[in-house]
This record gives sequence, C-alpha cells and structure tokens, in this order.
Amino acid sequence: MFKTETYIARRQQLKQLVNSGIILIFGNNESPCNFPANGYYPFRQDSSFLYYFGQQRDGLVGVIDVDNDTETLIGDDIDIEDIVWYGSVESVKMMAEQVGVSNSAPMKALQGICAEALAKRRKIHFLPPYRYDIKLQLFDLLGIHPNQQKQEASMELIRAVVKMRSTKTAEEVEELERAAVIGYKMHTTAMRLTKPGVTEKFIAGQVDGTAHSYGSMVSFPTIFTQHGEILHGSPSPAPLEAGRLVLCDAGAETVNNYCSDNTRTMPVSGKFTQRQLEI
Repeated sequence: MFKTETYIARRQQLKQLVNSGIILIFGNNESPCNFPANGYYPFRQDSSFLYYFGQQRDGLVGVIDVDNDTETLIGDDIDIEDIVWYGSVESVKMMAEQVGVSNSAPMKALQGICAEALAKRRKIHFLPPYRYDIKLQLFDLLGIHPNQQKQEASMELIRAVVKMRSTKTAEEVEELERAAVIGYKMHTTAMRLTKPGVTEKFIAGQVDGTAHSYGSMVSFPTIFTQHGEILHGSPSPAPLEAGRLVLCDAGAETVNNYCSDNTRTMPVSGKFTQRQLEI
C-alpha cells in the first residue's frame, strides 16, 4: 500500500468530482479453482478498489457518502475456520484505519445502506461490474438485472475514475518503473532461452516464474508463440523450429498492482534472416 494520506486525498478528490449520492466501490471476492477453499492464486483485488481503499483482502466494499462526507469499509471479519487455513489477519476496522476510513461495518449492513438510499431516491453510483458474483451482489442490493448493469452504471463515476487514474503521481510512476524492470527481466529471460527444440510452454513458464520470483505476478497471461498472427496465442507444447520467429507478449505486475506490457519478436535460430530483418 501507499501511505494513508494518499488514499484519503484520492477519495476526497473523488467526492469533489461526483457531486452527490452514494458511491459503491466493490472489491473482488475469491475465485474458487476447484473447491471453495482453493482459490486461484494469487488473489487479485479490483484495481479501482485498490486505488481508493488500498486493501488486498477479498470480500470488501468501499462506501462513500458524498452528501454526508462519510466513508465506510464494509466486510466481515474472518472466522476460526479461515484462520486455520490462512492465519490471523487484521480486522476490517483495522484495515479501514490503515487507509484513513473512519467507519467499518459487516457485509449485512450494506443491504440497509442501499435500501435507505433507494427509499430516499438518492443516486447510487457504481462502476460496470465484470465478475458474475459482483453482478449477483448488485442485483440483490439494487434490483438491477445483470443484463442491465453496464447501462445503469454511473457515467459520472466512470468519468471521475478515468480522470483520476489517467494522471500518475510520483509514487505511481515509481511503481510503473519497477514493473518495467521486472518486465525487462522477463523478456530477456525469454531471449536467452529461445533456441530450436525448446517448447513454447517451457519458455513461457520461465517467463512467468521471473515475475513471481520478484514477489509479483504476470499482468496478463503470457503469450509466447510461433503463431504471432494469433493475437492471444497461448503457449503450446510445440517445440521451437529453426528459421522461424517467435513472439513474446508479457508483462509484470508489482506487489502494489502496477503493470508493464511489452511485445517483442525474436528469431528462434538467434539471428534474423535478411527477409525477417526487413519485415
């Protein structure tokens, strides 16, 4: 996380850009891989939630009441069964304090907050959801069917978030540069390993491992393929062939969730042919 004052200032600016109403910023929930306690790893928080509330834990929602100038972090404290799996973690109240939020409440309180706002015909702002569990949560809270939620999302909030996140502060630029350094190491790893007979899968695994070894993750699934004409060509078990070209599209995400993304094409045999070089 950044310093507490960063998140306080961001939320204050957001309140100035969104003139009235209640803003809901949904964090992500765990996404189970093959049973509830085995989620896809590492957990990836929603980017806008991270921008305004900074916390990496699943099952959180940030509520900003613009008219009353109040902020609340919504979420349930973990129970003993979760502690057995993950160890003791900070309470929602403690997480709220870390990012300068005065109020916290359990998840069941969110229904009451939304019901009261709807009864008073107050505007409830939310961003277009992209995960189906959040779409269902919005349906339960606001009665908006998932098929209509993109259209019903707050354009005022969308514009405000885009405006703020499009301008990077010095601490964000530092994170982007850190992501670029890891991305450079990923691509040069691919270059060193590329030679006839090595499989696409093997090299892509080494590229991904480079990102993970810096406490990071890939910023998107790595593309490493001899079929560069396929825009999202996943690495295959096919061995690299002499005389061909291979495309590497990869990037890293820092522990603070800022990303790099580079695409490079390299000759499998180590040198471009004259025709490849000209192209």
